[in-house]
Amino acid sequence: MKVLKFGGISLRDAVAIKKVAQIISSDSEKKFVVVSAFYGVTDLLSELVSSLKNNLPQKALECIDKVENISQNIVSELNSVNSSGFVNDKLSELRQLVPALSLLGETSPRSIDKILSYGEKISSFVLADYLNSVGIKTSFADSERIIKTDSSYNCAVVDIEKTRAKIKDIVSPLFSENDCVVCAGFTGSDSKNSVTTLGRGGSDYTASVVAVCLNAERLEIWKEVDGIMTTDPRIIKTAKRIESLSYVEASELAYFGAKVLHPKTIRPAIMAEIPVYIKKTSEPDFKGTVIRKDSDTQNEVKAVAFQKNVTVINICSEKMLGAYGFLSKVFDVFTRYRTPVDLITTSEINISVTVEKNADIDNITRELSTFSDVEISQDVAIISLVGEGLKFTSGIAARCFLAIGDINVLMVNMGASEVNLSIIVEQKDMENAVFNLHYEFFEKGVEK
Repeated sequence: MKVLKFGGISLRDAVAIKKVAQIISSDSEKKFVVVSAFYGVTDLLSELVSSLKNNLPQKALECIDKVENISQNIVSELNSVNSSGFVNDKLSELRQLVPALSLLGETSPRSIDKILSYGEKISSFVLADYLNSVGIKTSFADSERIIKTDSSYNCAVVDIEKTRAKIKDIVSPLFSENDCVVCAGFTGSDSKNSVTTLGRGGSDYTASVVAVCLNAERLEIWKEVDGIMTTDPRIIKTAKRIESLSYVEASELAYFGAKVLHPKTIRPAIMAEIPVYIKKTSEPDFKGTVIRKDSDTQNEVKAVAFQKNVTVINICSEKMLGAYGFLSKVFDVFTRYRTPVDLITTSEINISVTVEKNADIDNITRELSTFSDVEISQDVAIISLVGEGLKFTSGIAARCFLAIGDINVLMVNMGASEVNLSIIVEQKDMENAVFNLHYEFFEKGVEK
């Protein structure tokens, strides 16, 4: 048994979907397939939500028309009669939601999840229908019935044990008569059976959870990339493919800016020690990147990751000096506003933390200011060197700061993780810093 996940670009048109079918039929092994929405559809559904928030129901309906055009064009080219009716039914449901939500003026997290779920509902059914039409015995599984989550709408957390039970009862029997089962990624349901979503990119998370629950031998993430790279090739053209990573290295890279994997993806795979393969849909024989429990190499930088649009909050108070409970008080504020902290550094009377730009900065600052002095620095970036054993490797920090000697560093974080050295720089300096660091660790002294 193996689990395959296909991203939106891998489902961008009928030609791409036929390629997916070839990959699925390339061996006789049983497969569970998780899919994202057709390319561009999630963006349109997000635009629909924005239109409702701005009381523009007509524009919202136009977004649905565009989703219909994308979906029905694919269905027509695949000659899938069953899928055409399914798409019409689902988009009819969505059209009925628009005036109701517009009248109520409601765009709650719960209703947003309901809207966003339609992309994956449609793509998963269309793929399952097409696979059956070309002779691959396939069953369609409703992700809302099998992926059970909490009620954290827009970014739900999967309940592994409840999901495992649902998969055992609903999915496992399907394989007795089918070679393949297809379900939507990104979506699930809570204890009240309300639709939830797992956050942008959450289809990877779905696939990882399913792999654990099915005791799969491997998880394959199929995208239109060569694998995980030493940095973003859109910024550094000389970026190189990484052949293998450990779970910890991949987790750090996902969290600190690598776009290939969703940050939550690796966690379930770690639990079951399932190898994860990053594969390229258009070139199935290309090696890509494999992620395993242990790294093939130690004590070296594997990649330079970066995260833009970061905010630094600097908290200063003499009450910290020799006091206990101050840190707890500070982080109670972040907890109340459901704001995760990425990096933290402390001194006797100062705490500096980084949060995402879309955090509730105004309210957080207001509360922190009641017991400390607060300074905000926006438009900054986190740059991270990632690799097993960096904490215990002499010379890494020296090479890092030598490479970016002419760039002002606002904050440094090393020691909390043995695989990560992170620095904060102004966003205007980020690309230059990434270029210099990539040259230092991956190109300098390497024969051309």
